[in-house]
Amino acid sequence: MAKFTKVEGRYILDVRGYTCPYPVIYTRKALAKLSVGEILEVLTDNPPSCENVPRAVKEDGHEVLSVENVDRGTWKITIVKR
Repeated sequence: MAKFTKVEGRYILDVRGYTCPYPVIYTRKALAKLSVGEILEVLTDNPPSCENVPRAVKEDGHEVLSVENVDRGTWKITIVKR
């Protein structure tokens, strides 16, 4: 299972090493545990997840704040639960 932790008032889901559809599945499960307004940062090294995760969470009614390349081959998707 992906690593899910809380750090300084935000949640971090590390799905590096997983390919689709698992990043979407784990992101949805993590968001289900959060309260409205809380922030989830998803770390991925799978390029298709940079499109698939934001699309899926927007369809679920959440807000994507950013998708950014934070390190060579690693992206961070920042989501607010709505």
